[in-house]
Amino acid sequence: MQLTLTRLEGRRNDLLLRLERSEIETALLSVANRDRLMRLPGMLRHREGTPAEVQGISDAKVPMTELLRQVGVVGADGRSARRAIAISNRNLGTNIGVVAWQRGETPRVFRVLDDPSDTPAYSCLTLWRSGGLSIEDLRFDFTHERVFDAFDGRDLSDDIDWATFGQRVLRDRALVGIDEIAGQFYDARHVLAFDHRREAGEAIRRGLYEGYPKSFASNVLRAWREQGVPRSRYFHNAIGFSSDALLVVQREGTVEEIGAALLAAGADDGIILDNGGSVACWAWWVNDYAGGLLSPTVDYRPPGTSAIAIMLKGPLNVAVPGGSVSYSTF
Repeated sequence: MQLTLTRLEGRRNDLLLRLERSEIETALLSVANRDRLMRLPGMLRHREGTPAEVQGISDAKVPMTELLRQVGVVGADGRSARRAIAISNRNLGTNIGVVAWQRGETPRVFRVLDDPSDTPAYSCLTLWRSGGLSIEDLRFDFTHERVFDAFDGRDLSDDIDWATFGQRVLRDRALVGIDEIAGQFYDARHVLAFDHRREAGEAIRRGLYEGYPKSFASNVLRAWREQGVPRSRYFHNAIGFSSDALLVVQREGTVEEIGAALLAAGADDGIILDNGGSVACWAWWVNDYAGGLLSPTVDYRPPGTSAIAIMLKGPLNVAVPGGSVSYSTF
């Protein structure tokens, strides 16, 4: 494991984590209040949410420790129970267009209520039943609760343990441009810079979601290319893979810059899983093995809807005679 934190107050707050594939045991996907979230429309952007909808999504969120307790990473006492690194995955359950597959759940396909489910292929962080992790392009059959390889049509429903969608920013060591994925960011602030609290920004927002979902992608690209709305350098949580490692990048940038950061770290493929104030990384050794956050954003909002825990081989706690300082022997 290699962990690099870079903090320049007011300028950078970056995390880069490298986990060798050989030290990964498995991975777990945790979703808060799954049934309740599926009856809600998520955090709405294309229309006004009712008070009940807004309150419902707020009530469904839980802190990271609760998400990890649900999958056994944290014990009933609130302390680390397993050797794990966890990252936030809060777009799942809050944003339209973000779906998941969980073989052991009912229903196995997860999506929020207002999701149009019209995407032919979803780039997904995928855990295979054999134990391997990868990024795959999948097609979801929401009616029959099946999942297929998006290219050759193979039914993978019995082969995949879980899969969760993220925007592909790196494919075979080539950056994926905004032209291809603009419509995949339901919260357009992750792509374009505008302040919806101001009159001009609110006008931009309304234009982006006019005719949603059919014209959304073209609206985003038109606003950038023709109307001069600048690109946003948002804070993103991304995961990537090389032949021998899993890499996590949490930093500010355009989606192309996030892809470039994964590439520079050694990844061949990568996706964005989360954005903004929900981005965080949790580690089992923090706070004397109680577990805790390593590098949350400055505007971190603890309640969330989903997290991914990477389970690592080895003991929970390596006790050394000198506590924080181990003895050297010659």
